[in-house]
Parts: sequence; C-alpha cells; structure tokens
Amino acid sequence: MQLLQCPSSSPSLSLCCSKVQPNRGPCFLANSLTATATCSCIQQQWLRSSRWVSRKPPVSNSPAAKAASVEESTSAVSAQTAEGDVLKALSQIIDPDFGTDIVSCGFVKDLLIDEALGEVSFRLELTTPACPIKDMFEQQANEVVANLHWVKNVKVTMSAQPAKPVFTGELPPGLQTISNIIAVSSCKGGVGKSTVAVNLAYTLAGMGARVGIFDADVYGPSLPTMVSPDNRLLEMNPEKRSIIPTEYLGVKLVSFGFAGQGRAIMRGPMVSGVIDQLLTTTEWGELDYLVIDMPPGTGDIQLTLCQVVPLTAAVIVTTPQKLAFIDVAKGVRMFSKLK
Repeated sequence: MQLLQCPSSSPSLSLCCSKVQPNRGPCFLANSLTATATCSCIQQQWLRSSRWVSRKPPVSNSPAAKAASVEESTSAVSAQTAEGDVLKALSQIIDPDFGTDIVSCGFVKDLLIDEALGEVSFRLELTTPACPIKDMFEQQANEVVANLHWVKNVKVTMSAQPAKPVFTGELPPGLQTISNIIAVSSCKGGVGKSTVAVNLAYTLAGMGARVGIFDADVYGPSLPTMVSPDNRLLEMNPEKRSIIPTEYLGVKLVSFGFAGQGRAIMRGPMVSGVIDQLLTTTEWGELDYLVIDMPPGTGDIQLTLCQVVPLTAAVIVTTPQKLAFIDVAKGVRMFSKLK
C-alpha cells in the first residue's frame, strides 16, 4: 500500500489507496487525483472555519445583559441630571454679603438625592451660626428645590463652621478654641455697657451660637447682678489647675464676682494679673463668640486685655450727652492704636 500526502502547506492528512498494479496505471492516476481534490477541499474548509473563529469571538447577546447595560447607563445620566437640577435651583439664592450664589460660596454640603422617591436632602453650612438671614436662606432653599417637578420632599439642615482665629498658635491654651472675641467698652461708667454686653451675648446664643461672657471689671463686677445662675461660685480643676466657668441658659460666665470675694481692693498690677488668670486659665471649650465686658477707662486692665487677646471687634457704648461722648472718643482712639 502506498501513502499519499497532501502538499506541505496543508494540514497533515493521509489517504489509503489500493495496491499499484502495472497494468492499471490510469486507475491509480484517477484515484490519486481524487485524493488530492478531497485534501484540497478539506484544507479550504478548515481555513475558513479557523478564520471565522479568530475574527468573530463569541459575544453575549442576551436580552437581560442588554437591558442591564441600558438601565445602568440611564441611571447614571439620571442621577447627574437630578443633581444638576438641584444645584441650578439653589444657585438662584444670593448671599447679600458676598454678592454671589450660595453654591459658588460652597455653602451646599452633603447633597443626597433619591429620585425614585422624589426626596432631596442637603446641609447649608454658613460662615457663622448667628447669621441674621439664615432663616431666609432655609426658606428660599426649601422653595426653589420644591419647585422641581420630580421633587416631593425637601429636607434642609442649617449649620455653621466659623473660621478659627489666625493667631491660634500664639494664644494661651484657654483661648485657642474661641473663634471670635468681642470687646464691649464705653470708657465711661453708667452708660449701659454691661447691659449691652449681656444682651448681645444672649442674643447670639439664641441664634444658635456657642457664647461665653467674661466680666473684666474687677472693681465693680456687674455680671453677678444681671445674671443669676444656680451655681454662683467658680470651681477649680485641681488636675489641670484651671477654672471651670459657671453657666446660665447655655452661656458660660466668668466674673470676679463669682470668685466669692465680691469686689476687689487691690492695686493696678495685681488686678492685671487677676484678669489675665481668669481669662486665660478658664476652660472655655469651643466657643463661637466670647463677649468681654470691659471696665470703664483706658488704664492697665484695658491695655492688658487688648495685648493678650486678638479682638475680632469692639463695640463702643455711649449716651447722647457730650460728657459721655468725650470719654468714648478716647476709647475709640485707644482701640485704633492697639489694632
């Protein structure tokens, strides 16, 4: 038996033919031609099959897979559109102090959207908890978002994060957690300075701020008379050697009148040391505003206070009388020079 092989360019293939006989040459030739043609046909079919497999990898055309892909793409686009609609609506609210919208100011925080239920919640973080127009911001934010056709429920949370003082590293430890220090002064006794200081502090507290009052008048403290806390004595923390302030209606209070000694009878340098100790060693905690009720005049105590603490602002109280106004002008010049 003789083995006939296909050409070397084709895959290996062997065919069996009958034994060669000398007197049957044409028959062998026909058998040989038939085997060659069959081999060539098989080769072409194999090549076509291999090309189809390499060029057309199997792809999942499942309807479920297509639907999941379309749904995921639509959901992503829908979420982006909903967030854009809410931010565009909120950008209609303008802050009168900055002259720009609340979105550009960075007031909008923690935006959460559930478009399926039509619910939108976010937080407006203002620069101060005592912002006088925070109620207006809250009302306007509710209205503009509720006007969106797909919104059914709006939840707005108001908050504030006042900037910390620039001189934090240079301040005594007791004052490093206080954001703003406001001095209320008059340089003239009996014009209503302590009344303004107490009312200012409790007004700020009523607007949501964390507030403390420091009565810096050692010779004639007015805070114990105007405010009546349950605990009228300051306490000491023996471990930290610090003063624990008393508290009334959420406002922390420190005054020499709460030290159990009433009014002080001492010389100027001693008074400055007492004021510095009461102010800097008190555990004020985190406060948005500390209101200092300054004593009348422009002496050692005023200078010590202005040098120890960086004042955010000073409120000068006066009455219409010319005699009171003359002393107030001295106080204004003192604060201007110490600035």
